[in-house]
Parts: sequence; C-alpha cells; structure tokens
Amino acid sequence: MTIDLYQLALFALAFATMVASPGPFVAAIAARSAAFGFRTGAMMALGATLADSLYVVMAVLGLAAVAQTHAWALELLRYIGAAWLIWIGIGLLTARTSIVQPEGGPPVSDSMMRAFSVGALLNLGNPKAALFYMSIFPGFFDMTALTIWDAVAILCVTIPVGMASDCGYALAASKARGLLRNERAIRRVNRTTGGVMVGAGTAIALA
Repeated sequence: MTIDLYQLALFALAFATMVASPGPFVAAIAARSAAFGFRTGAMMALGATLADSLYVVMAVLGLAAVAQTHAWALELLRYIGAAWLIWIGIGLLTARTSIVQPEGGPPVSDSMMRAFSVGALLNLGNPKAALFYMSIFPGFFDMTALTIWDAVAILCVTIPVGMASDCGYALAASKARGLLRNERAIRRVNRTTGGVMVGAGTAIALA
C-alpha cells in the first residue's frame, strides 16, 4: 500500500464534506424515507454506495475512460433511475389514500430491492462520478503508484462515510413521520414528498 493515514484522513475530510452537501439524490432519499420509512432510504443509500465503490475502483485502476467510451449506456441508466423516481413521486401525488400512516405507524410496504436498484441505477448512470474521482484523487494520492490495496483503503473511507451521510438524511426524514398526528397532515407530507421525488428525478435527468 502506497498511501498513509495522513493522506487518508485528509481525503476523508474532503469526501465527508462533499457527500454531506444536499443535492437531488439526497432529496430523493429523504423524500422516499419520509414516505416509506428508514429501511427504504437505507437500501437506496446502499445501492448508491456500492455503485460509487465501483467507480472508486475504476478510478484507482485508471479505467475512468469507460465513462467516456460508454457514456451512452451510463446515460441510459441515469434516465431509467430518474424516471423511476418520478413515477414513484407521481404515485404519491395522486394517491387517494395515505402512504404514510398516522400516529407514527408503519408505512405501506415498499420493495427493498426496488429501493436498492434505484440508488444503484442513479449512481451507475452518472458518468461524472468516475470523472470526479479521477479529478480529486490526484490532489491526495500519487495516481502512478496506487495499487488494489490502496483502492481497498480508500473504499474503507468512502463506504462508511457515504452510508453514514445518506442514512443520516434517511433517518431524519423517517423520524419526521412520528410528528404527524392527523390525516390532513399526512396527506400534505405525501404531496410534499411526491413533489420532491418528481423534482429530484427531473434534476437528475437534466444534470
């Protein structure tokens, strides 16, 4: 391994600051967690984190060019993920019954695999991710000397930091459900979260 703990610490600080910044994907996780509960948001975060991990390995091994030579396929994945979010958001906006249950009750069941797939598709369909890592890594590491073990060390930073940030947003959004005490307020949350999902999906598609 060619990188040391000091380099990893500096990178961890920069990476934590970056992933903690709210964006369309964070909004999507928060909205989905508010509607369906923490586990759904956590699964979406897991899918996104594993997709990010693939890009980290690609960047360390110098394969970010894949994001350029196969940009059309990655773009297609991004549009599929964004369309999925928009579809779920429309479902919330047009639902005749509440998705979120009153008195902090359990949410209507949502597929964990579907949540995982949406998170993975959105990040796999983002060719800017590999290019981002290729652009930021040289500021912290010697790209000519990185090995697979260096990639493992970097993943030991990116995976827990990324999951902690996304799950933090998911937990905060899901806890907000417990504050709801009447059907009107719940329906308002359904409309709000649905609108956020549609907006987040649109922003991701147009990014």
